Amino acid sequence: MAARQPHAFDSSHPAVPAVYLGGTVIIAMFAIQPVYVALSLAGGVACSLAFRGARETVRGLRWQLPVVALVSLVNPLFSASGSTELWRLGPTVVYLESLAFGACMGAMLVAVVLWLESASRVLTQDRLLELGARALPTVTLMVSMTMQLVPQLARRGRTVRSAYAACTAAGGETGGRHAQVRLSDVLVSWAMEDSLERADSMRARGWGSLPTRTTYRSVEFRGRDALALALSVLLLLANALLASVACGQWHFYPALPRLVAWWGYVPYAALVLLPAALELIGRLRWR
Repeated sequence: MAARQPHAFDSSHPAVPAVYLGGTVIIAMFAIQPVYVALSLAGGVACSLAFRGARETVRGLRWQLPVVALVSLVNPLFSASGSTELWRLGPTVVYLESLAFGACMGAMLVAVVLWLESASRVLTQDRLLELGARALPTVTLMVSMTMQLVPQLARRGRTVRSAYAACTAAGGETGGRHAQVRLSDVLVSWAMEDSLERADSMRARGWGSLPTRTTYRSVEFRGRDALALALSVLLLLANALLASVACGQWHFYPALPRLVAWWGYVPYAALVLLPAALELIGRLRWR
């Protein structure tokens, strides 16, 4: 397995990217206005290219972009509202306003997915554990083990299927109801055995013997982390206020107003493009 490529947020405390990316996702979800949606989508694509690479980003856009088209076309069928009639499909009237609202909702959905995919590369499981291990050690451990369970069961399921397919004594049957029951039986038995071994291993390593949990790597909240967190919160609050003003003055129905140039779009463009810019600067610096 290839080593994980370092990112711009790796040198900061996990709270900084958690607040920054989490706040950006929340604004992108609720700022349903054409310019804000377009900026959210552009920033999501740029962030995905920076943190995930071009190949994975293009692979995801292959199914994400059709979602935009699907929502755009489906929305007028269920919400026949507006004043600008485009065409009629039998008794159904397709309005420009309904089509624009569907396009914005679809683009918003894709933008949020892109931001969450990029956040998963920055806030890895280890960094999430660092963020919550001291405050909620038991809950953090349970969440970590639960996150590992599903991919582990999927991986073991493929292993068992391959073993059944290669075993002539088992008949090589991997489909059918009987084979699925047998597969589930093996996976449940394997998971129970693994849980017992893990519990013994945790007790042997002293889990729960101390009042406070120790950590493998100590993460310090430094002065520059406090400064970065404070600037992130200020930038997020300012953009949330500007987004509420822009969305309050915009309406899809009954008629679309004209889009005008506004200085309030600039801070949001800086917010969504800053992670990709920091990543690009870091790569150029270490090249």
